[in-house]
Amino acid sequence: MGLNDWGRERKTLFACPVCGEKVEGIGSTVAVCPRCIRENWQGSRRFVENVHMESRRLFRLPPFPPAVPGGVACDLCLQQCRMGETDRGYCDVRSGSAESMREDGRTRARLSSYYDPLPTNCVADWVCAGGTGSGYPEFAHVKGTEVGYYNLAVFFEACNFNCLYCQNWSFKEPGRKSAAWTTVDGLARAVNTQTSCICFFGGDPTPQLPFALRVSEKLRRGWSGKILRICWETNGSMHPEQLKRMASVSLESGGTIKIDLKAWNPHIHQALCGCDNQRVLENFSMLARWVPERPDPPLLVASTLLVPGYVEAEEVKNIAEFIARLNPDIPYALLGFAPQFCLDDFPTTSRVQAESCLDAARQAGLRRIRLGNHHLIGARS
Repeated sequence: MGLNDWGRERKTLFACPVCGEKVEGIGSTVAVCPRCIRENWQGSRRFVENVHMESRRLFRLPPFPPAVPGGVACDLCLQQCRMGETDRGYCDVRSGSAESMREDGRTRARLSSYYDPLPTNCVADWVCAGGTGSGYPEFAHVKGTEVGYYNLAVFFEACNFNCLYCQNWSFKEPGRKSAAWTTVDGLARAVNTQTSCICFFGGDPTPQLPFALRVSEKLRRGWSGKILRICWETNGSMHPEQLKRMASVSLESGGTIKIDLKAWNPHIHQALCGCDNQRVLENFSMLARWVPERPDPPLLVASTLLVPGYVEAEEVKNIAEFIARLNPDIPYALLGFAPQFCLDDFPTTSRVQAESCLDAARQAGLRRIRLGNHHLIGARS
């Protein structure tokens, strides 16, 4: 399936359907200019929702979280799906049947995994134990990079967001959904003596978080006294009680929780990701309270993708001020954007945009800031 098969014409000069102003230098896929999304959400919303509905129709995914009267409720994330017996949840992991609610994403999961030699390209590698030796000797084998050891990278093939720039969108393809489910014991057996960390990412771990926690807690018992860090890369939208369990297992093991703060303005977040960010910010604030309990290696890391036109210096400034109010030592990574998925008509992050965002994060008072994906940063203009 080609991404351009969904019928929307790609342009780098278009008229915003809300204000009529010409928009130049960014792609047309989001359909509405950033200013109207921020200042006239009522007029923008239907255009944004149509873009997300069409992007999900291609993969036969529910256009909205199901809300069936009297249906079975799933409270694992902010979507709060309520499903009839044959309805699929927004993440497409489970239906409303008793068997699916009991097993899918809980005792079995749709995932793939591989051994990733350290150092990895993890967003948190510049501060984590595997990349720097932070926390040695309790949480790291050596004082520097753990060369010779591996991260067991666990990719969950599901997500409860609908990010228009998703770099791993291929998991949505119908053919991938027929893959065999993995059991808790099956994944736990993949850990060996050269595995020093396990990272749950995706997609996102959130729709199958009970499974990931079962695996984590089983491994913590089975590898007691040995270095095995439990790490996460997530959108941060899970139920707060599940997040507390994540924090506990990562704190004890020396692992890191990296949360994507995709935007500050809730409407920009909804335009790019299909939902608002209130739960994400609340969860991030809760996690920040545990940061002083284990400053080395850091428990919590934040990242933001610099989407041209939509996530620029003002968004980063607000995000960075939010983080700094919680704890100015929380590491924050700004990531260069590359055209992906539905936003394949966008330019890469420019040097000017990257530098202005870095300055905004510094001025907000953060002490640990990094620009990642340097190879994606474009020219100064």
